Amino acid sequence: MIKIKELETKEDFELLKKGDVIACEFHRDVHDYPRKSFRFKVFEIPEVKHIPYSEIILQKKNNLYFNYEMFLEGSSNLKSAVLITQE
Repeated sequence: MIKIKELETKEDFELLKKGDVIACEFHRDVHDYPRKSFRFKVFEIPEVKHIPYSEIILQKKNNLYFNYEMFLEGSSNLKSAVLITQE
């Protein structure tokens, strides 16, 4: 069974770890070079930097990440994020 949880609080983001799968929706296009762009994509997290950066790394190759404190303040390109787990 697949379980989803919308990430809405600082505590939700602080529980994320390497290997977790999240679906992200963005306000503006995100570029996945060389030619692709998207506003929604599912990622397996390769790295998390909680202190002092508050960053969730989505893709190392293209330096794709978001700062979850900026998201919680409403000043991020990230529109929504959902954690996907399997029970």
